[in-house]
Amino acid sequence: MSAILLVDDSREILSNTAQQLTAAGHDYHYVSDYKDALNYIRLNRPQIRIVVVALNNALGYPSLRKIKSSMSDRATIIVYSENKDQTIGSWVKKLGIELFYEHNRQEIDVFNRIKRSLFQKGMFFTNQQLKELTSTLAKYTIDAEKMVKETAPQSKSLQELQHKLARRLEGIENQRGFLLDAQKQ
Repeated sequence: MSAILLVDDSREILSNTAQQLTAAGHDYHYVSDYKDALNYIRLNRPQIRIVVVALNNALGYPSLRKIKSSMSDRATIIVYSENKDQTIGSWVKKLGIELFYEHNRQEIDVFNRIKRSLFQKGMFFTNQQLKELTSTLAKYTIDAEKMVKETAPQSKSLQELQHKLARRLEGIENQRGFLLDAQKQ
């Protein structure tokens, strides 16, 4: 399950943000329909930490209200829009969503806000980093995935996580070998 949900409309204005997330090693779930988004939220609510919504017309207002009511207590909600006549921006502010960005003017700000929100929610590692660490650890234990999932939330740097995982391995040779392999990455 992904901690990031991108809700786009038919214009696909979040496609560049999705590419930036992929390049940075983050997993996300991308939907192009509000019904799919609400269904995904219903099924995966506890894991979702950030919802980015592309809102470009009044048809999305009811769905944004539903997303806000179901996720505002547990996820950062970001709205991204073309906002040509400023009405969408003012409506979003009235709804109580503070994070509003304009398409083509603040694209890099959206990506940076997603990264900051992940760090604020204690997610210090990309999915790619955790997968690589898990595969390296798998050479030394069959419980690699479980160990990474349990240890990562209590670690604030990759080096700290590597050392905590090494301490959980049996035998000094396994610990040293894992640290050497992990630091080569």
